[in-house]
Amino acid sequence: MSQSADLARAQQRFARRQRLVRRHSWLPWAIGGGVLLLAGVVVWLFYFSSLFAVSGVRVSGADTVPVATIEQTAAAPTGTPLAQVDLSAIAGRVRTIPAVADAQVTRAWPNKVVVVVTERVPVVVVTDGARYDLVDATGTSYRTLTARPTGLPEAKVTGTRREQTVRSIVTVSAALPDPLRAQVGSISATSPDSITLNLGSGVKVVWGSSDDSARKAEVLSVLMRRKAQTYDVSAPDLPVTKGEKR
Repeated sequence: MSQSADLARAQQRFARRQRLVRRHSWLPWAIGGGVLLLAGVVVWLFYFSSLFAVSGVRVSGADTVPVATIEQTAAAPTGTPLAQVDLSAIAGRVRTIPAVADAQVTRAWPNKVVVVVTERVPVVVVTDGARYDLVDATGTSYRTLTARPTGLPEAKVTGTRREQTVRSIVTVSAALPDPLRAQVGSISATSPDSITLNLGSGVKVVWGSSDDSARKAEVLSVLMRRKAQTYDVSAPDLPVTKGEKR
């Protein structure tokens, strides 16, 4: 009787161990299957369902450019899952707006596209007598006005090499010390090599090209200690004054 009981108990223990072994063998498969199922649900929710679809655009950084213009140019694909949206393509389209210097586009979950723009800042207004073009620090002309804006130096540009001349003027303007720039009423040029600054009281500064503009500005600051009607720093190592007042 004792041997039979011992044998029965041994068989029971063996059976329990077998059940545990079988359970442990399929448990990793069950966990792996659950993880795959969960991953599939997440992928479906974010990439294919309408739960996280684009419903609109949020714009920031716009001051002079209408928000409606940015939204229309961005052309965010409304109804498309946000995870599938090509952010680089949207940023590229927004950068085509002339007054926009740069654009960064991100996702704002659950369903918004965020567009942050950096607008161009005018440093000079260029005119040929009939129109007024706002130009930024890169020399890019991005907006044309019919009336002269205030608070910006005016550059009167004539001649055929307009774009090169404008870039040269911007370089010269950037090299001027603030006190001197404040005295500039207008800048005239017929080519990139014939830039003249027109100061108050009829005083003129013959600048020439934009080459060595930093050096020319230093020389001019010293030269203007002598009162004259014309200062010529086109050759900064050989500056000339005309109409000196004694």
